[in-house]
Amino acid sequence: MTLTTCRTSQPLSFGDSSQQTFKVCTFLVNVLSHMYDQWVKAGSPLNFDWRPENACPITNDFKVEDYNFGQLIWSTFTPEFKKPVTEPFGCLVKSKTDGSLFLVFRGSKSFDDFSADVEFKPVVYSAPTPNPPPGIFVARGWYAVFNGLVEALDAQLKTISGRPLTITGHSLGSALATLAVPLAVSNNIAALHYNSASPKVGLQSFRDYYENLKVETFRLVNTADTVPNLPPQSSGDYLHVGNEASFNADYGDEKKTHNPCCSYAYAIYNPKVPCNQNFDTCATSQDS
Repeated sequence: MTLTTCRTSQPLSFGDSSQQTFKVCTFLVNVLSHMYDQWVKAGSPLNFDWRPENACPITNDFKVEDYNFGQLIWSTFTPEFKKPVTEPFGCLVKSKTDGSLFLVFRGSKSFDDFSADVEFKPVVYSAPTPNPPPGIFVARGWYAVFNGLVEALDAQLKTISGRPLTITGHSLGSALATLAVPLAVSNNIAALHYNSASPKVGLQSFRDYYENLKVETFRLVNTADTVPNLPPQSSGDYLHVGNEASFNADYGDEKKTHNPCCSYAYAIYNPKVPCNQNFDTCATSQDS
């Protein structure tokens, strides 16, 4: 078997972002990613009592026992030309040590998730904040997933109104996190947004609306990863929000380059040399 190595590598520059915040966010994102794996192994039940576990060996300086993981946030959405599906995507998390709150979304895992990921048609966005400008557009697929969970999410956010909240996710989860920010603002929540491998959620109109919310936003980007370049230019004037913190670690395979643990988490912990020379061992640990 050929060992995975990096074709190219460039150090991670955090800019004005916090390495420690990225560390706790990537830990929580990987716990939620493993949640989905547990759900599938349990037979994908609609009533699922999950057990938070950290399957990412990179973030083992954190312990799930130090956090309270709230009720799962589910989405019922309809991929284009398909039947409705229901999946768990995220939850609110509270640190037992300092009381800090996080809203965490997992990335794409199922065929239906990946189907939503390529639905790039712009659709009208209904902003939750007062007096939004007209004509705001976002990508249909991620918005469909978000709309499938927005009612449950709004109910949970109302329980923490007025408190600070860090919102995070990976890939599709980053798109959901971005769409959750205005909802948090509408609930009088002081939001901070850290995500990884985020696609471009909306057109210029959405970017302008989002930036006017004045929510500090940082996107961790592996420049060898194709997902942050989606939707493609041919699909419309889609633009990123927030500030980019980038690195390069090209493993020669998109799935590996995009991996939230062995690629992205590794870079956060090893910013000067973000190429994970033990990628295969790391990936095997995730699957065990």
